[in-house]
Amino acid sequence: MAKVLSLREFARGRSGAAQQPKYDGPGGEPYINDSQVWSKDYSKLENVVFGVLKIREVLNYYLYYDDVWTYLILNLLDAAAMSSPGDHAELTEAVAQMRNYILQAVDAGNRKNMYAALLILDLIAKAPGFKAQVMGLPQD
Repeated sequence: MAKVLSLREFARGRSGAAQQPKYDGPGGEPYINDSQVWSKDYSKLENVVFGVLKIREVLNYYLYYDDVWTYLILNLLDAAAMSSPGDHAELTEAVAQMRNYILQAVDAGNRKNMYAALLILDLIAKAPGFKAQVMGLPQD
C-alpha cells in the first residue's frame, strides 16, 4: 500500500542529526568583473567601500576560517573614512598591512581572485587624490 509523506517529513528523515553543519558563506566562487573594478573612481569614499566589499567577498570565500582579515578590513575602511587629501598616511599603512596579509594567503588555488583583490588595493592606494600628495605634486 502506498504511503503519502510531506516533503518536510521526507527531508527531516533523510538529513538526520549526524549531518555536519555547512559553511554558510557565499554560494560560489567570487565574481570580479573587470569593468566593475576599473570603472570606479577610488578617490571617492563610496567607491572605496565597493572595493573593500569586493576584497571582503574574496577573503570570506577563501579564508573564512581566519579572523585576522576582518580586523584589517575594518581598519582599511576606518582609514579611508578618516583620510583627507592632505593626510593619508593612515590609509597607506592600512593598505600595506592588508597587502602583506593577502600576499601571505595566495596559493595556486586562489591566485586569480587574490590578485584581483590586490589590484583593488593598488587602485585605492594610488587614487588620483592620494597619488598627487605622495609624489609631492599640487592637487587640483
